[in-house]
Amino acid sequence: MSENNYSKDYTDLRLIHTSRYGNSRVFTANYNGKKVIVKALKKECADDAACKASLKQEFETTSILDNKYIRRALDFVQIEGMGDCIVFEYVEGKSLAEHVRVGTLSEKQVKSVLAEVCEALYYLHRNGIVHCNLNPDNIMVTANDCRVKLIDIGVPETKQEADRELLIKEMEFVAPEIIKGEDFDSRADIYSIGKIMEFIGERNISKQFSAVATHCTQFSREQRFDNISDVRSAITKGHSFVKLIIVAVVLAILAGLAVIYVPKIKANVEKERAERLAVDFGREVEKIQGQLPELCEKYEMKSLGEGLKFDWSEDSLKMVEGLIQYLALDEYKDKALQALQQEREGIVRSRQADFDRLLLDEFKTTTDSIATKMRSALVEPTDEMLLDEAKKWYGQRQ
Repeated sequence: MSENNYSKDYTDLRLIHTSRYGNSRVFTANYNGKKVIVKALKKECADDAACKASLKQEFETTSILDNKYIRRALDFVQIEGMGDCIVFEYVEGKSLAEHVRVGTLSEKQVKSVLAEVCEALYYLHRNGIVHCNLNPDNIMVTANDCRVKLIDIGVPETKQEADRELLIKEMEFVAPEIIKGEDFDSRADIYSIGKIMEFIGERNISKQFSAVATHCTQFSREQRFDNISDVRSAITKGHSFVKLIIVAVVLAILAGLAVIYVPKIKANVEKERAERLAVDFGREVEKIQGQLPELCEKYEMKSLGEGLKFDWSEDSLKMVEGLIQYLALDEYKDKALQALQQEREGIVRSRQADFDRLLLDEFKTTTDSIATKMRSALVEPTDEMLLDEAKKWYGQRQ
């Protein structure tokens, strides 16, 4: 494609997320003085016809949506060095996952958020669209007014052969029928919102939706709520009198069995909590690992004159913010510190490799008399031998 066909209107592009299992990268950008989100393919996927078609399909699916609880797709453009890109509106806020993990939402706000997610899903389902990928990370909560914006709707990121791996790793919020590769309908999203309610309850933010969550997350879709409107009614209005009687009877039966099963239940709850924490921690570490290529590029050596010193405290602070809740837990503290240390070492290794490459190139080509003499003293020199001599030569110059 000719360079003239690339859009030059998007500036100050900054990578904020790289999909670990999928094909996409997400950037913030400036467009005519306004902040936007740009979604592009990874470099290795930029010329893949299937990936490009999937990205285009995602834009075609989302660009026709017009709902205040769904992030708007603004344009489909080509940007030099990135290829095909979807431009989305920028949402100032945090994901529901971030809010829940640090406990910044009240029970009233959680109820409002869940109701608005239902409103967004009602709009999608009415238009024949299933979200497919509903989870706490894909629910943005706006900073100013605590309103919902759903993102990443409808089109899986990965090619079919990679899709199974992604679903297995991210299956916590995915309906069983999708994981098994069967046909699915809007009840798959009902399963996902039920798992989100469980995610909220397990972190002691709000347990008032546990009965609704149980109904949503039945393995068989026929046993779930029939539609998202029923879910919203259950969230906002509570259960009917008949349902309350049924629940009361069930609770009475369970009370009689409590003496036998409570210890086992407590053990299972602790086990599930530990497993959930492990999943959360793994995701945070993956986010940090996903930032390494961007940081290495940011701190890339341009010349020998730059030296090897650099300040990455700002980036380090962002990483610590992601792991701070685990630094307070003995079982994860050492792992969290190790993840941060590995990130530091990765950047230093990248910088050192760039320095060595530049130094070797300069040593090979310089006409400096000392370097020339050192080169001539080597018999059948290899790059490794030359680099050792180059370091000695560089040390003499300092």
